[in-house]
Amino acid sequence: MLKIPNDALVSLLFFTFSAVIPMEFFVKMSSAQTLSLAYFAYFAVLGVFVPYIGLFLDNRGLNSEEIGLLLALVTGMRIIGPSLWASLAVKRQDPIGVMRFGAVLATIGWLTSFYDGGYWPLVAGLALYSLCWTAILPQLESSAFYYLDNNTSRYSKVRTAGSVGYIVLVMLGGWWFQHTGPQMLPHSALLFLLLMLCTLWLLPKFSLAQHNDTQPVQFRRLWTHSSFLKFMLGAFFMQMSFAPFYGFFTLYTRDLGYSGSDAGLLIALAVAAEIVAFYFAGRILQGRSYQKLLGLCYGLTAVRWLMVAFLADSGLLLSASMLLHAFSFAIAHSCAMQFIQQFFPPAQRSRGQALYAGVIYGGGGALGAYAAGIAWQDGAGSAFTFVLGALCALLSMLLALALPKNIQPLKAGAEDKPVA
Repeated sequence: MLKIPNDALVSLLFFTFSAVIPMEFFVKMSSAQTLSLAYFAYFAVLGVFVPYIGLFLDNRGLNSEEIGLLLALVTGMRIIGPSLWASLAVKRQDPIGVMRFGAVLATIGWLTSFYDGGYWPLVAGLALYSLCWTAILPQLESSAFYYLDNNTSRYSKVRTAGSVGYIVLVMLGGWWFQHTGPQMLPHSALLFLLLMLCTLWLLPKFSLAQHNDTQPVQFRRLWTHSSFLKFMLGAFFMQMSFAPFYGFFTLYTRDLGYSGSDAGLLIALAVAAEIVAFYFAGRILQGRSYQKLLGLCYGLTAVRWLMVAFLADSGLLLSASMLLHAFSFAIAHSCAMQFIQQFFPPAQRSRGQALYAGVIYGGGGALGAYAAGIAWQDGAGSAFTFVLGALCALLSMLLALALPKNIQPLKAGAEDKPVA
């Protein structure tokens, strides 16, 4: 069988994209279409990174504790990164410019993954990548709602493009991994990092200038707001529950006898369910209680991790557990975005998105990755680790059900008065 070198394959894909997609197509795109392409590129990078980073690091000779620590450190950059970048966006009143600058630095950091110089250079490079990559998603989310006039239904359809990017790269990544090995990760991610850079330069700029009558929210007071605290804690434990899946699922399936392509197809099935759920999320949320939907999503996630822990030997049942990703992520994420958009005043939504991304994806992801790395024990504790994930999801469900039935907008300086 003819094997195409990685560099040649990347060049081939790049010039294929250039040939079949004329520049006029990009120039004539509407804001919604450009947002869709940005989401596609952003999550295409994650579609390579998330499922295959464990295999890549394992190929570099790292053990499970080193992998867990590296992922925790890299994910920990998402704790401080979003708030730093959001402060810069507010100061400069230019979220698009902040995204562009962050994407450039993230690409530079990613280039270190091509160099096999040992553990700590890899940690440093991926930490820089992660710190700067956090400039993008919170600003992209707030920009999307700005361009789409806070229309949740339109947002969910645009956001579907991100899931498409993820599933395409998960499936291509499985095939690519089979043919070229773990070194496919640096090359394929770089390709879509460059696409992200190009796309961000197509988004028209807008200003974050606040209305004169808008009082800034004192963010330190948020942690005394019971509704916000319950919401954030529920999302935090939910993100922790995903750590075994994000960090070790491909290793888990490999140890159970599944091929790399099988793992890619399983993850692709989960994201296919996510795409459908995102497309109809606007209708699903309309007229329904976000509290009950969040509780349902978190509860089904606990069931999902228990199925992965004890029923993964059955390809059919493992596939069925992947379908629950529609609730675990798509509907849960849409509920969370609805909460943030309605809870924070318009001038503070960018910082609200950054706070959510930093605490949940950064803090919850980092703590979960570190705990999963310890519990995994090179595969000996795999089932136990997923059980721990299920317990975290169950705790999230209890916190979600304790939320008020309706979202009460936050007012500057106001005390918490939750709706019963």
